Amino acid sequence: MSWTRFIRRRRWHEERARELEAHLEMEVAENLSRGLSEQAARQAAQRKLGNPTFIREEIYRMNSIGFIENFWQDARYALRALRKSPSFTLVAILSLALGIGGNTAVFTVVNAVLLRPLPYAGADRVVRIAQKGNQAALSVPEYQFWKEHASSFESVAAYRGGRERALSVGTGQEWIQTTVVTPDFFRTLGVEPAMGREFTRQEALPGGPSAAVITEGLWRRSMAPGASPLGQAIKLDNVTYTVVGVLPASFWFPNGGDAFLPLRWTGSITDGGWNTQAIGRLKPRLSLSQAQAEMATLLESERRERGLGRNYPGQSAIGFHDWLVGDVRLNLLVLFASVVLLLLIACSNLASLMLARLAARRREIAVRLALGSGRGRLLRQLLIENGMLAAGGTAVALLCAYLLLDGFVALIPFHLPSAGPIGLDRQVMLFTLVVALGTAVVFTIAPFAASTRLNVNEALKAGGKGSAGVSRQRGRSFLVAGEVALSVTLVAAAVLLVESLFNLHREQLGFRPDGLLTFTTPLAPAQRRNALDVWNFQNTLLERLKSMPGARSVAAVDVLPLAGFHNVPTQLAGDAGKSIGGMEVRVVTPGYFEIMGIPVLRGRSFSENDNRSGAPVILVNEALARTWWSDASPLGATLLIGEYQNRMIPEIHEPPRQVAGVVGDTKTYSLKDRAQPTVFIPAAQAGDWFAAQLGSGMAWVVRGDVRALAANVRRVVAEIDPRQRLMRMESMEDIVAATTADSRFDAVLLAMLAGVALTLTAIGVYGLLAFSVAQRRHEIGTRMALGASRMDILRLILRHGVGLTAIGLCFGIAGALALARWLAALLFGIKPNDPFTFAMISVLLLAIGAAASYIPARRATRIDPMIALRYE
Repeated sequence: MSWTRFIRRRRWHEERARELEAHLEMEVAENLSRGLSEQAARQAAQRKLGNPTFIREEIYRMNSIGFIENFWQDARYALRALRKSPSFTLVAILSLALGIGGNTAVFTVVNAVLLRPLPYAGADRVVRIAQKGNQAALSVPEYQFWKEHASSFESVAAYRGGRERALSVGTGQEWIQTTVVTPDFFRTLGVEPAMGREFTRQEALPGGPSAAVITEGLWRRSMAPGASPLGQAIKLDNVTYTVVGVLPASFWFPNGGDAFLPLRWTGSITDGGWNTQAIGRLKPRLSLSQAQAEMATLLESERRERGLGRNYPGQSAIGFHDWLVGDVRLNLLVLFASVVLLLLIACSNLASLMLARLAARRREIAVRLALGSGRGRLLRQLLIENGMLAAGGTAVALLCAYLLLDGFVALIPFHLPSAGPIGLDRQVMLFTLVVALGTAVVFTIAPFAASTRLNVNEALKAGGKGSAGVSRQRGRSFLVAGEVALSVTLVAAAVLLVESLFNLHREQLGFRPDGLLTFTTPLAPAQRRNALDVWNFQNTLLERLKSMPGARSVAAVDVLPLAGFHNVPTQLAGDAGKSIGGMEVRVVTPGYFEIMGIPVLRGRSFSENDNRSGAPVILVNEALARTWWSDASPLGATLLIGEYQNRMIPEIHEPPRQVAGVVGDTKTYSLKDRAQPTVFIPAAQAGDWFAAQLGSGMAWVVRGDVRALAANVRRVVAEIDPRQRLMRMESMEDIVAATTADSRFDAVLLAMLAGVALTLTAIGVYGLLAFSVAQRRHEIGTRMALGASRMDILRLILRHGVGLTAIGLCFGIAGALALARWLAALLFGIKPNDPFTFAMISVLLLAIGAAASYIPARRATRIDPMIALRYE
């Protein structure tokens, strides 16, 4: 049968009906002509033609496609059934919308960040090379060794995160982000310039031609329209570069950057430190594990060639994409696992509602089965009904995800290394479709399994009063216990993260963040030619800020606590054993410790006399004092900045400095880390090397009314230099809050999901017991008639509800312990298997189970046994 006839079957049906009617009338007319009466003529004609209704039905079936016809009938029936229960339909759709919508939103982010491949040719072959235990970077000698000796890589390249530079093209000027890279960097990534070429080896040599590769966006917005950018000259920090290449519009790199410049080895302290990042492209048909095996075999050769000790760990390789998402993978997977658990809880609740609804439809199902409907047809009917619910929930979920996705992504505090936009693409839509189908199947299984055990004779005898005994509650009891178990797992994760966040907030900062406005003043190249230029600008700004209305005190530091790092090799004079290659060094103005509330424990703080004409002094923090001097006093000791194990770094040129005081510890990088050994030098005594490091400017702290100060600060800076930029203006409290933003986001979101899960679980327990009480009215009436007290009935129902909660709690705690070990990297100050936490969760769940059971139990005690027995 053709699809054309199926689509036009109504027209065919009407035409055949008219033809049959015409044939019937012709036969009647012929019989009348033979002398038969009207009635006899029509009866004879009908006997000859047969039953017209049967014929029309046969013709209709001939023009029908069976499975489509049956599906359409089931769909219409399902719509009528759902329309008769609007409350149930609305609750089901909203529950599914919540679960599916959460999964869709989180999967959209997971897909963009964790699953979508990087936009490079053969992206799976790009790896990151770093020192073991220090996945951030390599030193230049390490990079050069592996570039020369490793045979697993097709090419190896290095880069360093650049800085903002002043771009001058013609008369225009703007600040752009730059990155310095070695030749073959773009080839290693798998990117071909859209125009021109990448750097040559000659351009990467000290003193070589100054070349630049720019992005298409920079070309379009900053250079002469219509003209080719190749060969054009641009000025970056007053240095002229020639554009040799333009990257394609689709180019993306996690460090960003509008322009890429040659990375040149200088043999300075920068080359010797761990600040060079390396990538490699594996040879075809070579795996990452093979490259790692080669690294292990070359480790001994590297130790001998470079004169390194046995403690030197060597290098390791990791997939570039895996490295990029390393910091956020666990956070996103935790969120995804949480919304999956919430969806399973919603499905369990719906399956439980379906079982309750099935009890009310027992007679209807029995009649269908008695009339010959097979179990397969019944399964199809249930799947279609639930599929419609899932479709409705999915439609609402997709609408909400579309409207709220941007806001959700904006709320995520951690950086999402996504090469493209985060949105509802084909993969997300396919995932949502699979989830919708899966949920429809999941909450169909329990009702169908119950219907297969239905005794048709008993159901038909029971009529409209059908009751389901205690044995028929096992399916719903199992689902409710499963809800409790899933809720326990989610609640445990939320409680552990909340406790971890609480512990973070209890950490001692070492300073007072309240009432402090902070901002930075990045310096243009012309303003930082030498230390004197830098200090003159800082001193002028310092004096003007002090006289500003509302400013109670003002100071500056090169790096604020919790805002970054700045480390330089430092040694105790005459003792090579007491040297730290990455000593944290801070350049501060007088009054910094007082305005920050950092105590001076011994000696003195800096004063105005600690200037260029004064004796070089230094302050140390308590962590360094404990490390190097233990219980002795460090006052008067001499420190050498720029010296490590008796080897002086020549470009630093810092004089020996005498320890003038010891200050309290402050958090250095994050709240989770201990205070690092740190030294402080007066800004007025900072040499040219430190002045050159202040390209990002000093960070200023002003104590006063934060809201009122902001406008005054902008006015004062503009009066000194209208071109001077102000960046990162925020309160110190905001900086502190930013360090816990990841933990706070995880804790708050999981706490909200756990709250929804507990609510659904309480509803599930209540619904089960309420339904059980309604079905067991006769049993309860009999018990009371035989002498059971109301307290006995109350205990009976409560025991049922609390018992189910306890069973689910046991399984849930086992799952929660496994999940907690997975969460260990996100926790602070609490063990994943903390017994107090799990005891508290157990008490909470049992209390919720008891509270949800009390109302149905109380209702059961009010059953009149005479009415219950008479009803049955």
